[in-house]
Amino acid sequence: MTQTPSITILSFKPVDLDAHLDVCQRFRIDAHTCAFGSAERFHSLHGGAKGYAEWLRRKAIKLPGCLVHVWCDEEIIGQIEMGVLASDPSMGYVNLFYLIPERRGQGLGTLLEAYAWCFLSGLGCQSLRLSASPNNQPAWTFYKHGGWRDLGPREDVPDVHLLHKNGDDDAAGSPLLINPDDYLETAFGREFTPERNRHAWESAYARLSDELSRARRGAHVYLVMGVQGAGKSRWISENLGRLGHRAIVFDAALPAQRHREKLLAIAREHQVPVIAIFVKASLDLARSRNARRRPDKRVPEDALNSVYQLLEPPTQDDGFIWVQTIEQQANLPKTLHTARLRLVIPDVGLAEKLATALNASYELHRDFLMWSKLHWTLEDTEESLKRAAEDFYTADAEKRYYLLLRHDDQPLVGCIGVRPSADQDHGFEIGYWVGQDHTNRGLMKEALTALVSKLSGHTLRLTASSANIPGQKLAEAAGFERVGILPGARVSGRHGVCDTLIYQRAAR
Repeated sequence: MTQTPSITILSFKPVDLDAHLDVCQRFRIDAHTCAFGSAERFHSLHGGAKGYAEWLRRKAIKLPGCLVHVWCDEEIIGQIEMGVLASDPSMGYVNLFYLIPERRGQGLGTLLEAYAWCFLSGLGCQSLRLSASPNNQPAWTFYKHGGWRDLGPREDVPDVHLLHKNGDDDAAGSPLLINPDDYLETAFGREFTPERNRHAWESAYARLSDELSRARRGAHVYLVMGVQGAGKSRWISENLGRLGHRAIVFDAALPAQRHREKLLAIAREHQVPVIAIFVKASLDLARSRNARRRPDKRVPEDALNSVYQLLEPPTQDDGFIWVQTIEQQANLPKTLHTARLRLVIPDVGLAEKLATALNASYELHRDFLMWSKLHWTLEDTEESLKRAAEDFYTADAEKRYYLLLRHDDQPLVGCIGVRPSADQDHGFEIGYWVGQDHTNRGLMKEALTALVSKLSGHTLRLTASSANIPGQKLAEAAGFERVGILPGARVSGRHGVCDTLIYQRAAR
């Protein structure tokens, strides 16, 4: 293995523009020189140093944390600039990956990319894009080997190409997974004894040490930790494509700092950096998920409770190059695509389409939706969308998604609302409506199923009128089960007194 002696004391920190603006400018100028042979384009097309400084400050205000410096000891050796595409919030955009010349070719580029994925996936991004010049051969080779797909020349800058990478694309290869529990498996299922457990941990650590001794440059370890049932394995499976073939993923509870010391010591011995992924969940959610496991994989409840009490969040001071905390709360995307639909967050620009859909649907809605009315003006829907846009970023308010067909004119199909439950941690109430012109086509089922899958770690509830048979069938088709009934809870002009049926989908 090619050793990089100081790699284990790397750290990633937000850029301090007051202290290090000159460093940012120097790095950008060098990046232009590498890509185009000179810095002329930086000075002539981008407003030079002053224009770049103004752009950086606007970017830092708009998205805190999107500008990052890579430190080694007291030296800044790299820089990341990134953001989210305004036209598609599910897509992140990397404006710059940069390393100083003497740090190139050491495999550190994989860490910069890993950091960008961690940051941007936390904002709901499912894919990344960047621009690169084919003339910058070292960078171009790195991206091609890393699974980035060339979309061809940019229209505005033909000598620069757009590159794209999906979060679930493992074209560059998948990481190695190590889980001590795997060493408890037998032909008859998982068998646990204190002696087998001790041997399992010894085997897992021996495997880690052996793999690191043979690892290629750019290797790094993800330690994915948290109480059993928090969702560690789920996080790994959902993120495998973006972790990369040079990563080794160690999946284990390791709740306190002292429990992580052995793994960190092994990584230090082989001079390989470790990234901490701390998956947080409430004790109730962990218990619920644990209870649904196969009996031989179920953790005794007293052991699970003990691990939960021992939890200590990891820090960079422990020896990690950075720490990402995964909250088991809704990581609500800003846009979501299905085969026929695009789900988008509230935008006043949708006011006319919303008014058209609601006005065409009064007869369908008036018996089941208390807020329905005979006519919606453009001013009505503009005001509604303004409030909904504010609510989307308010913790306890409803988040609405509007359904648009994906063909050219993109008519508005309906809406799904997601509201945090007032009486249940990590739970959500779901509401939805579909426009008259788009009923009986399976569109709401398609949208609801996709959104519910994004909330699979949470208990979900919805209600339906006993007279609304299509609504009941839709709830069941999306994986909800009827758990209660409120007799005579609603009145309809057409159906009279009706019951309210309560449906629930358990966290998974």
